[in-house]
Amino acid sequence: MSTFQLGRLPGRVPVGLRELDFYAAGPLPKAPATVAVPPVPDWQMLGNDRYGDCGVAGLQHLLMADAAATHTAEAFPTEQQVIDYYLAYSGGQDGGVVLSDFLAHVRQRGYYGHTVGGYAPVNIHQLPTLQWAVWAYDAAYCGIAVTEQMQQDFQARQPWTLESLDSPVLGGHCVPIVGYDSAYLYAVTWGKVQPIAYSAWHYLAEEAWAVITGELEHGDGRGLSLAALKADLDRIRG
Repeated sequence: MSTFQLGRLPGRVPVGLRELDFYAAGPLPKAPATVAVPPVPDWQMLGNDRYGDCGVAGLQHLLMADAAATHTAEAFPTEQQVIDYYLAYSGGQDGGVVLSDFLAHVRQRGYYGHTVGGYAPVNIHQLPTLQWAVWAYDAAYCGIAVTEQMQQDFQARQPWTLESLDSPVLGGHCVPIVGYDSAYLYAVTWGKVQPIAYSAWHYLAEEAWAVITGELEHGDGRGLSLAALKADLDRIRG
């Protein structure tokens, strides 16, 4: 078995849920030129070497990034707890997750004491909006396609570039983007930070989500109308 499992099923945006910038009171502020990767000592594999639980692992990595960026001391589930949550959600089958469905589940049920107050899709080709989401919410929850060469480059500690895409696609994967600079977006996957060249991002990216954690829900939403977003999400759930 490969030590690099995938597990993201084809994405979908629920009917009635608009893109992130729709919920802003005006134009989104310009994000800074760089956002440093949060100082997490060990991102951990979280079972993604044995199971296709990247959707759950990706959410925990996002929560870890949020806690580190805001200097908040939080306890996070163990690797076995991550696997247990995934298998409970998937009915015991290692079949992967649809990211938007999983976010809806966590918003309703919670995740080991952590909560998601809201979420909205981000256009993967609107880099300023994606960067704003990373800056405002400390990470963006993303779905990508992974090739054989990408796995090899990851193992060799090389960034993902256009050359990484010149091989067969193995499947879909969930990664949070936790930082960026002028050259790369920085994702967390398989327990490590992986640089992604912007030129490659436009081809390998398939979906992105801004996720508002429970902590941010009690703030101002960084300029979003949380009431409108939550009303749409409640309407979809209903």
